[in-house]
Amino acid sequence: MFMIRFLKELYLAEFTFFYRASSKSWSHGYNAGKGAAGVSLVLFLILMGICLWIEIFTRSQFLPVLSRWETWIASLAFIVVNYYVLVIRGHGIRFEQEYNNLKKSKQTNLQVSCFVVILASAAFFIFSLFANQHFFHIVPKH
Repeated sequence: MFMIRFLKELYLAEFTFFYRASSKSWSHGYNAGKGAAGVSLVLFLILMGICLWIEIFTRSQFLPVLSRWETWIASLAFIVVNYYVLVIRGHGIRFEQEYNNLKKSKQTNLQVSCFVVILASAAFFIFSLFANQHFFHIVPKH
């Protein structure tokens, strides 16, 4: 139960992290969209990394079958779902407003965890991409 609560708080803290990134320059609506898009990007990198490893383990490629438009539509759907949960339903907005009331130690833990998850998801995706290209003997275009 602790892990589920931690993952939920981490999800909401990531929204807060992206929401507050240079938030003074933008409106509330733009910051909310930025928060949902940032969370979606991190989750999308993790999901794509997992898909790349599934391709390796099953020895069949299914990602190249998607066209560029299908990839954009899937990405947009991913953002819309996160926007609905975080902004329209208000879970992310509520957490962002209550974030300053958390204990400083909890804020620090969530900030460090967010930073680690962002870096780890990017590293996981890049490593998975290189491993997939190596396994299927794909030479990247320059």
